[in-house]
Amino acid sequence: MKKVRLLLPLLALPLLLLLLRLPAALSVDAGQLANGAAFEPAGCWFGVPLTRRVECGFVTTRGAQGQGRHRLPVVIVRDSWFGNDTSPVVFIQGGPGGAAGLDAVTMEWWLEDIERYDWGRDFVLYDQRGTGLAQPSLACPEVLEGIRRDLQLVLRPDEENARYLGYLRACHDRLRGEGHRLDDYSTAANSDDLADIMHLVQPGSWTLYAASYGTRVALETERRHPQQVRDMVLDSVYPHDKDGFLSWPAILARGVDRVLEHGGRESLKPVLAELMQRLDVEPLRLPVTRYSGEAYTPVLTGTRLYMALFGATYSSDMIGHIAPVISDLAAGGSRSKALTEVVTFAVELELDTTFSEPVFHSVSCREDQVRRESDYLAEVETHARASPQLRRMLLDHSPADVCAFWESGRAPAGFREPVVTGKPVLLLGGELDAITPVQWAREMHEYLPQSRLVVVPGGGHAVTVTDVCTMALARDFLADPAAALPMQCNGDG
Repeated sequence: MKKVRLLLPLLALPLLLLLLRLPAALSVDAGQLANGAAFEPAGCWFGVPLTRRVECGFVTTRGAQGQGRHRLPVVIVRDSWFGNDTSPVVFIQGGPGGAAGLDAVTMEWWLEDIERYDWGRDFVLYDQRGTGLAQPSLACPEVLEGIRRDLQLVLRPDEENARYLGYLRACHDRLRGEGHRLDDYSTAANSDDLADIMHLVQPGSWTLYAASYGTRVALETERRHPQQVRDMVLDSVYPHDKDGFLSWPAILARGVDRVLEHGGRESLKPVLAELMQRLDVEPLRLPVTRYSGEAYTPVLTGTRLYMALFGATYSSDMIGHIAPVISDLAAGGSRSKALTEVVTFAVELELDTTFSEPVFHSVSCREDQVRRESDYLAEVETHARASPQLRRMLLDHSPADVCAFWESGRAPAGFREPVVTGKPVLLLGGELDAITPVQWAREMHEYLPQSRLVVVPGGGHAVTVTDVCTMALARDFLADPAAALPMQCNGDG
């Protein structure tokens, strides 16, 4: 027995060395596709827990005719130390222009969430071209700094919009002067990039997990590269047949009303209209503390109040504050917790340094029907006729004003045709999502034969961010798309 005890450390040493070598032996090698897209392994730029196996690298995009090359960061969070998944899950961020959060701080959150969600699969993250850590980066410091100053000034909506357009034009001119191609950014290009990432990391069919605009990229990937798609989890769907320009008046006009109606607080609608008028005459300075700890004092005008309340619909956690904010302000309160949280959240949305305005406008101006301005005006009259301030806001801040100088090409014929597939698709939506209304998911559910629809009651935009229950549903769906979904989230299956 004594000899056996002595041999144990000697036997354990080779085993330990084998385990240390194994991840390296399984890691993705440098490689290149026939179209020129290439993967280059790299050390991770964030802390990796000893208990996790994570690989990092960069994909250089294919050499498409008339397009520049882009270097996209890729993070692969392995589910196992002993093998690679043959069908990973890839997360596709929204926007367009949103970063996936691959910076050192946000990756800590990602790693915790991936472990908590426990997909049982390798999980892949990447930044789309122009966003986050992608190179070249398409950023607009001119716009951010301008908005940062303007939010602390008393400005009429038309003045504020004129200044914004000036900042954006300066950004546009600088980017063009630096040689950036604004027609490099499109849903089709994002789809091709994703297909190349999948082929380079693990050839085969993958699960596409997407949120908001990312769902459009996922659907386009199914259309252009169906052999690489196994199934999809689509949160807050943005179908091809829905137009960001023409749907904007209805989305903006109905967002806050829908929340008030849902809570039985319709009586607050005229109260909000009166508050907007009052704040336009007597704006309110409201000191807040930003999430970074910075002290900041935005000025709350009627228009900004409305946009702050509308912005709250992005978050299921913030939606519940909308009615209390209106009630508190109507009662003369200006320091309530609800108001402070909603305004702070709005400031964070406006001054989000991770969001790329140029990517957003490049994709939107290319793919939205901005030349149908008469139809846009008709939509404004239909949905905002009863609110002079909202009507003025929609007219003063028409997306067509940006696209008049932000030329980034046009989407090809057939782009707006709905993508139809017989593959399993889980559709997730928030009942009160103002940005991508749940009705869009209901309509998609009707024409996707193998889709399941789960609506989160009282949920806002991107429900998987704030509703962990939806992740449990997604796991069950991916394990067996035909199985009955549990009803903890009150899904309407």
